[in-house]
Amino acid sequence: MTKKIHIAYLIDTIDSDKGGTEKQLLSIIERLDRNMFEVTLVCLYESPWMIRNSLPCKVVTLGYRGFLKPGFPLVLLDYQRLLREMDIDIVQTFFEDSIFVGWLGKLLSKQQHSLIVSRRDLGLGSDEPSYHWLYKKIKPFVLRSADGIAANAFAIKEHIVRYENIPLENITVIGNGLDFPMLPPDCPVLFEEYRADLWIGIVANLKPVKRIDILLHALAELKTSAPRKIIRLVILGDDRLRVELQRLADTLDVGDRVHFMGAVANVSDYLHHIDVGVLCSDKEGLSNAILEYMACGLPVVATAVGGNSELVDDTNGACIPPGNAVALANAILSLADSQELRKKLGGNSKRKIIEKFTWGTIMPQWEGYYRSFCDRWDAIRRNHAG
Repeated sequence: MTKKIHIAYLIDTIDSDKGGTEKQLLSIIERLDRNMFEVTLVCLYESPWMIRNSLPCKVVTLGYRGFLKPGFPLVLLDYQRLLREMDIDIVQTFFEDSIFVGWLGKLLSKQQHSLIVSRRDLGLGSDEPSYHWLYKKIKPFVLRSADGIAANAFAIKEHIVRYENIPLENITVIGNGLDFPMLPPDCPVLFEEYRADLWIGIVANLKPVKRIDILLHALAELKTSAPRKIIRLVILGDDRLRVELQRLADTLDVGDRVHFMGAVANVSDYLHHIDVGVLCSDKEGLSNAILEYMACGLPVVATAVGGNSELVDDTNGACIPPGNAVALANAILSLADSQELRKKLGGNSKRKIIEKFTWGTIMPQWEGYYRSFCDRWDAIRRNHAG
């Protein structure tokens, strides 16, 4: 019987199954053909969420506390032992600490394997940890020594080629996948309790890079420029800025029109009942939030950053400059007056998902990508044998 391809997915940790990268990774693991692939999830450390939840494959944690900590050499030794004993064929890394560990593991290990580095964003902006200055210094060497770089947007590929001097042929773009959400059996209570002429929604962690503050300013602008329209905002997500953003909403006199719902179990239950999906980040890769809006048949207003313009154009919404509350308000207002226009643009959104981003389209790309690395190793071994 042909040996299965053993993939180790190396990631810092799984904090939840709602985050963009974590959600995509868990979905890929669940869908990989187990007749062809064997999978191990390798986490640098264990999160509380991992303790509470079952995961779809074998899991190994390395007890990592940081690459400047005294115990780091032991982590590397354990990782090298894992590569050898499990006979790993491919390691795919996610997030910067894991990229660093994966690179050192390949450098020091005698176990022949391919290293794939995942690049899913253009940086974390003000959220980026300060200690990553060391990683930035060595990142060019890390990326050039990887066997392949997997990006989820062409904007990220272009950024890597332009600013990090990585050869174009080393980078492969495979988009995010998703399932079409089912219509919820019941309407969330929120929409029955409050009346609105237009519901706008955003799915985002409440972090600085997501610029929810700009959206609140845009809502205040809409309240002034369209005083007869009741436009309400639903925020689906949570994080440390929640109290600050609630305070800002009150200061802007839109607190009564902003609904902080926190991290909900199924965002599509809400998206099926809003009119416009919004994303106003300063930086993005290929946004899962936008894909979810589109799958629910929504027109989208997004900032023209990262991969957003690969998903949104004038056929299904609008891309606007980042950090511009007036432009954001105007784009939303242009959709507020015409339900027919919103329906047309939303239909185009759904068609784009069907054509490019269902799991039925994405998984064959991943499986073919993984097989290509093993084919290379097989060719090398045949040449050596000959």
